[in-house]
Amino acid sequence: MVLSKRKLINNLFLLAFPFYGIGMYRGYKGNFSEGLIVAVLPFLLILFIHSLDLVYRRTASNMVGRVYWVGLLYLLSLVGSMWKAFSEGFPGLNLLNTICYTILFLAPFHAAIVVQIRNRDQEDFDFARLLLNGLSLLVVVNLLGLAAGMQNVVHKFEGRLNMPFLRGIYDAAHLMSVINLMLLFYLKDFVRKPVAFLVSLTLYLVNMAVMLNVNSRLSFLMFLILTLLFMFRLMRTVRLVFPISLLTMPILVNGALLVYWFITLPVFAAIFSRVDKEDVTTFNNRTYVWEEAWNWLLDDRRGLLFGNGYQGQYLLSGWEAIGRIFMAKDPRDVHMHSTFLQIVISQGVVGYLLFVALMWYAFSYYRKQYLAGTLEAPLFAAVVYLLFIWQIDIICYGIDFGNPLIFCLLSVVVMDPRFITRRQRSLDGRFLD
Repeated sequence: MVLSKRKLINNLFLLAFPFYGIGMYRGYKGNFSEGLIVAVLPFLLILFIHSLDLVYRRTASNMVGRVYWVGLLYLLSLVGSMWKAFSEGFPGLNLLNTICYTILFLAPFHAAIVVQIRNRDQEDFDFARLLLNGLSLLVVVNLLGLAAGMQNVVHKFEGRLNMPFLRGIYDAAHLMSVINLMLLFYLKDFVRKPVAFLVSLTLYLVNMAVMLNVNSRLSFLMFLILTLLFMFRLMRTVRLVFPISLLTMPILVNGALLVYWFITLPVFAAIFSRVDKEDVTTFNNRTYVWEEAWNWLLDDRRGLLFGNGYQGQYLLSGWEAIGRIFMAKDPRDVHMHSTFLQIVISQGVVGYLLFVALMWYAFSYYRKQYLAGTLEAPLFAAVVYLLFIWQIDIICYGIDFGNPLIFCLLSVVVMDPRFITRRQRSLDGRFLD
């Protein structure tokens, strides 16, 4: 049986996030540039197969809209920040790995668009399921790695679960949160589909166990709040979600004592093992980092428009002290612990505004799918989680898996609707057109 190009591309996309995790492990364990290429290999193969087919057909059509160009401008801003840092001799950057970074940033977005193009007329296509299966496969690969005795080589803590094929310990909590919020949409129809229900429930419970063992307080609290909003369908009526999300950081900082009170309630005593007041109210020292960014905005403002380049925060006046707080061998290794601030420092206000625009496009599109109950509705839960968490964690920046995840989500949004000829379906399989 010959595998069609479309199915081959879909299967490569299914493997993309497991390869991304394995590539990160390889990069930090051995050769970094090699690891970056391994991480992006399925995406590159998708682009290669599609390009060969276009050459063979000798035809090509522009099937994307204006949102694509906003996404491309943001990615070029990110790429430009790497090349700026390389040109200024930032430690660890060389010509080869800067080229690999460039490929890593650009390939996932365009490969995911190819997936949309190849499936634009396929009525059995379910992108939410495909993406969920790929992320779930990444969980399985990590669990197999743990069973084989492997540990995270970048960021780990004794006594907690350290997934090997993720870039940091907190990435695991974010991954499980995204998957479980999506799974909420599939945990139904036990009578009609008992096997599918039990598989989804098992994955949900395994993810919860991993999440609790990672013991990331911020991600768990965010996951808990959003779970309640989606379970009780309150997300349908909640207003101002997007602007409120942009204020996540000041809300958290000003409500630090309330957060401390909340997680010290008896019901959470068995969940959170780290309840030191200083640790909680500074969000594990994150507020010291964020304060330096505020001081930069008030007193310095170097690179405000286009950024200081990759890891440009090392130019801040108080960054040596931040390095000591985090016990870093080199203070330049300490990031901003916030995608929002990392973008502002590295890519400037221009990069930040482009990213906010992309998040708005994703939020607006998937909210419509959620309200209409289409197959893409579960992806709204993923978007909302990332919308809040990018304010207070690095997960959506650079090579962290949240960045390619967001651009995979955007691949649906950027498509010109004129070229999508398949009929829309609801979550229960009914055609909506």
